Amino acid sequence: MNRYHSFAIVSLRRRYRFYLLVSFLLILYLSGCSRPILVTSYYLIDYQAVPNNPALKLEKPIPGRLQVVNFKIPRSFDSIRIIARYSSHQINYYRYSLWAVRPQVAVADLLTQHINAYNLFQKCQREYIDERPDYEISGEIFQIEKYQSERYSAAHLKMVFELHDYNNGDLLVRHEFDRETPILPGDMTIFAKAISDMVDQEAENFLVKVVEHFNPPVPADSLAGGGK
Repeated sequence: MNRYHSFAIVSLRRRYRFYLLVSFLLILYLSGCSRPILVTSYYLIDYQAVPNNPALKLEKPIPGRLQVVNFKIPRSFDSIRIIARYSSHQINYYRYSLWAVRPQVAVADLLTQHINAYNLFQKCQREYIDERPDYEISGEIFQIEKYQSERYSAAHLKMVFELHDYNNGDLLVRHEFDRETPILPGDMTIFAKAISDMVDQEAENFLVKVVEHFNPPVPADSLAGGGK
């Protein structure tokens, strides 16, 4: 009888340990399934240039070949990782929200498309192989980031566009801006759209200056004198 009782106790202990192990593994499995799956999302700086600005509609394109090169960018922003700024001295990089194309490349591509949509120059390309350009557009993206705090969220873009004479390097046109657009917190698609809209609007402002450089507006008094 004592042997039977001892065997029964040992058997119950083994069963208890087995059930305990199964329960532990089941808990681990369920806790793993309940965790949210983090997916990396990629965002584009992109817009469709609509050539409806009368100031940019020319009878004939500006003579010459234009090259648009990649923009300069500080090392801290030279990444596909989107930056969140919490204060003047604190930034962070989003781990799962990335740029699909580096900003300095995306902006140069968009500006080239913008210029060609208006047919502003005889030829506008990102690079030339067998020919030399007459003019070059470059610039720098100083800051491209998302302001993030408990009470405020905004898209921030600070940059400059420059048009140079390719042969002598003279600066012909410069357009610098520093803008921020309030957005809903947490929505990265709206952030990318806000950045894209700012690039679109400021590229348009820059191109108006370019056209005015090559085709200066006629003073009002000259028009009045010519009509006499």
